[in-house]
Formats: sequence, C-alpha cells, structure tokens
Amino acid sequence: MKTNLRKGKGDRGSALVITLLLLVILTVIGIFAFNISTSEFGMATNSKYGKVALYAAQAGAYFGIDRYPTLVDNTTVFPALPNQATYSATSADTGETSLMPGYGASYRYVYFQVTALGHAAAPSVTTRTIVTEAGFGPVPFGPMY
Repeated sequence: MKTNLRKGKGDRGSALVITLLLLVILTVIGIFAFNISTSEFGMATNSKYGKVALYAAQAGAYFGIDRYPTLVDNTTVFPALPNQATYSATSADTGETSLMPGYGASYRYVYFQVTALGHAAAPSVTTRTIVTEAGFGPVPFGPMY
C-alpha cells in the first residue's frame, strides 16, 4: 500500500493561522496578568501608606494624652517622624467629671478629648484621624473640707 504524504491544497497555511491564534491568546493572558499585578501593587502601596498615616495619628494621640493637663492646639509645630510622616494634635477639656472610688467627694476624674491627624510621607496624600477621650485624676474638685 502506498500512502500519500502530501497534504491537500486546502491544508496550506493552517499552521500559520493556528500559531497566530495561539500568539493572540498568550498576548491577552499576558496583558491580563500585567493588569492584575499592577492593581495588586497599587493596593499594597495604599495599604502601606494607610498604616503609616494611622501610626502617625496614634503618635499624635499619645502626644496629646501625655501633655495633659497642658492643652495642645494645631499651632504646635511637630517634627517629622523617622519615616517622614507627620501628625497634628488638638486637645480640649470635655467638662465631664466623675467620682473616683476610694477618694472623698472632693476628688474626681477629669475627662479630655484628643483629636490627632496623621499624614503619610509624600508622595502620598493619605491621612487618618483618631479621636480619643481619656480620664485624668485624681484631681481636687470643689470645696476641700
């Protein structure tokens, strides 16, 4: 038996078409993978800047709490943190007081509020705000008899 190894006239160029089709499919997969990796990188960067701003805001809150009974306002100049993030803090008395167990009626807790704003380093514009209320005491309150 003799076999004919020659292809028919209708088969010419099919390898080229299949190769081009595979090349187009691989190109689309590559573009899709590139877009996913780019968006993942952006999300990781935003998460990093968000944490930096949060930690800077915490530093501002702790600064405001540590300074009490001296109140802090936004005109205070704060140096940049080692990672170049910055913060600002404002503290104010809330006017609330409460009795302290174990002390006479002449001693109270005094409550105050600290609002801190943390800023991530440039080029980010990320900011985070922390508002906290703290108690300070015992402090003499009212007539001391």
